[in-house]
Amino acid sequence: MWTFRAMSTDVLVAAPSLDDRAERELALAIEAMFRDTERRFSRFRPDSELSRLNRAIEPIEVSPELLALLVRARAHAGRTGGLFDPAVGAALNASGYDRSFAEGALDDDAPPGTAPDARGEPRATIAAIEIDEEHRRVRRPAHVQLDLGGFLKGLTVDRAAALTTAPVVVDAGGDAVLRGAPRGEGGWTVEVEDPSEPSRTLATLDVRDAAVATSAPNRRAWRRGARRMHHLIDPREGTPARGDLAQVTVLAPTAEEADVFAKVAFVLGSRAGAARLEREGLRGVLVTRDGAVVTVGDLELADA
Repeated sequence: MWTFRAMSTDVLVAAPSLDDRAERELALAIEAMFRDTERRFSRFRPDSELSRLNRAIEPIEVSPELLALLVRARAHAGRTGGLFDPAVGAALNASGYDRSFAEGALDDDAPPGTAPDARGEPRATIAAIEIDEEHRRVRRPAHVQLDLGGFLKGLTVDRAAALTTAPVVVDAGGDAVLRGAPRGEGGWTVEVEDPSEPSRTLATLDVRDAAVATSAPNRRAWRRGARRMHHLIDPREGTPARGDLAQVTVLAPTAEEADVFAKVAFVLGSRAGAARLEREGLRGVLVTRDGAVVTVGDLELADA
């Protein structure tokens, strides 16, 4: 098992059927992939291609990789009716998430800024971005700031796991691909933690050949004035989501899809979120702020 730090989270790589040298080489290749992705597409790095697009006043030519990300993100926004939308960069900045997250680093006695929608600006959506796929040219309206965030993390986990055909786990802060199983086991063990007491496990899942993602505000929260803020923005309001959920864990074929729909369910709340996961054919565990646990789909519960 190997770990490294990237995208402001701990990344774990485990491929127990490989020998130590092969597992180490795999982990180093995955680390290089994560670091390159962060370097190119982080909104916190002023030299990244995403930051260049977020500053651009006129249409600019983008790389094939960024073009593909924008097209994928636009498709997810369309599929979810805008409940997932990476055009929340300005809203994140207004809430105080204007630099890379570290515990306590975003706390400020000043109140949060006014949400873009509340300032009378048009709602920021990725649909407002003009994408010329043939010429790889992109025009960004001035009020739109992009944050590829967890969607990009999930996609990178998928790509990392595809570097080997061996049974493997790649876990980046809760976005994980779990393929195959350890020798002698039916699957990998995934613990769903209690968001109010992370040392306590609410459920233990057996997962094989699937991906998992968890959305919860407790890991990335900060204080602005007297208000507690978090990074899960409701694109409809341009502010941190204020529903009845404390945590959502989603199982899906890919970490990219799991990450997208964990956020969608969190924004919708327990009843509508569970219904949406069921409609999409996805499985999940939803935990409300009062501690109730809602399961969706056929889960292999090892313990509860």
